[in-house]
Amino acid sequence: MRKDESFGVIPLQRREGNWYVFLIQHRKAGYWGLPKGHKEGEESPLVSAFRELKEETNLECERLLREEPFAEEYKFFIEGKPVFKTVLYFAAEVKGTAVLQKEEINDGVWVPFPDAFEKITHSEGKAILSEVILLLENVED
Repeated sequence: MRKDESFGVIPLQRREGNWYVFLIQHRKAGYWGLPKGHKEGEESPLVSAFRELKEETNLECERLLREEPFAEEYKFFIEGKPVFKTVLYFAAEVKGTAVLQKEEINDGVWVPFPDAFEKITHSEGKAILSEVILLLENVED
């Protein structure tokens, strides 16, 4: 089975005491999820994640909320052949104005955390958000 690995950021902002997450709609498959992509050259997972966030959304990481990434694993098929995918996501407060990379992204929106579960498409993404909520309960200003 072919293996694939990507790296991403869970883009977060706190506004008036409430947490928001930036979700994107991927152009190719049309699903709502988090920004992610493949590493280039010898990049570390964290550098790859930050670069992909900037490329896809124009947002920049302001503060990493946890050193250890959240892991998402799933299987999909390309031309009838299975691919086992691992995505490592880093939770971070971000800054900047979202400008979407139109070649890869259809849409993007800031969503308050309770509503993000309705917007994100796949169960694996919902599971990541559940883990992030636990982290956010302990984040200090």
